[in-house]
Amino acid sequence: IFWTIKWIVIIMLTPRELDILLSIIEEEKTITKLAEELNLSIYRVSALTTQLLKKGLITITRKGKYKIITPTLTKPILTLKKIKTQYSHMPLSKILTGNNLKLLSILKPEVFQDAKTLLLKTNLPKSSLYTTINNLSNYGMIKKSANKYSLIKKYSLFHEFSKEYITLQNYIIAKKFASDSTILWSGIEEFILAIKTYKNPTNNFQLTGLSKFRDYKLPLIGKGVYYYYYSKKKVQLTIEDVIIHSLVVDYTPRTILYTIVLAMAYRERLNKKKLLDLGLKFDVKVDVLFDYLEGRGHEFPCTSIKEVYEVYNMYFGVLNDRQAIYCK
Repeated sequence: IFWTIKWIVIIMLTPRELDILLSIIEEEKTITKLAEELNLSIYRVSALTTQLLKKGLITITRKGKYKIITPTLTKPILTLKKIKTQYSHMPLSKILTGNNLKLLSILKPEVFQDAKTLLLKTNLPKSSLYTTINNLSNYGMIKKSANKYSLIKKYSLFHEFSKEYITLQNYIIAKKFASDSTILWSGIEEFILAIKTYKNPTNNFQLTGLSKFRDYKLPLIGKGVYYYYYSKKKVQLTIEDVIIHSLVVDYTPRTILYTIVLAMAYRERLNKKKLLDLGLKFDVKVDVLFDYLEGRGHEFPCTSIKEVYEVYNMYFGVLNDRQAIYCK
């Protein structure tokens, strides 16, 4: 389960990589010592530590002819140290690796989520999701109620570690794209960032949010900030993606206003199901959009329906049909 971008290869932690982290969590060790402890070749340990170095989890220094492996002071390492202290009786190298990491980063203690929500947020295939749920259930970590799932509270550290690990990987990729990048939303194999200097989009990084409105004939005076969406899978964003991303990164009256205008201008192209699914994935309520499309306004932080029509007329001409609009 790995993905590549121009600069680095990122992969969900493997059991052997976690074995190394657990071994050095209390004290630094040489590659030779790790090879002896884990019964691996020096070449294999060297390759594993190279990957851990790229993931920001260790540092490698040289003392004479020896390479010394030391854990970093990043959040996931500090949390892993707590996990090792409290849960050393559990097979941690099996639990905190692969797809388990993805699911654990989304499952929250005592917060029940249905399978559809978990599928959207983990980006896992349906079969893989249920296999992973079964795996963690076998360790007594998941609670099920009315076809919804939550993490048992005493395992909250596992959620923290998984989320911190994935956030760190996103941070590494974002900084490679632009040194001044700030991540505004972080997901699994995807995130949204903001930078102050424009950069050409790539296959992995696409302009999104208000930065993308110009492509829909809605040029806005920017705030000196450019928003980009990263995904290993996405090639071209849809209007539904742009709408949801806008509300995720800047849920202010101005953004809400222009997002409503955009939705109104392209109402015949909007896919209601996709908007609802993306809203669920990004924790954004989209009902307000449909209310405006049907001629109903809302109170602050939204705007009046009159103002929506005024801005719409400014960019797209007079809106004649104010009847209820049904999305595809």
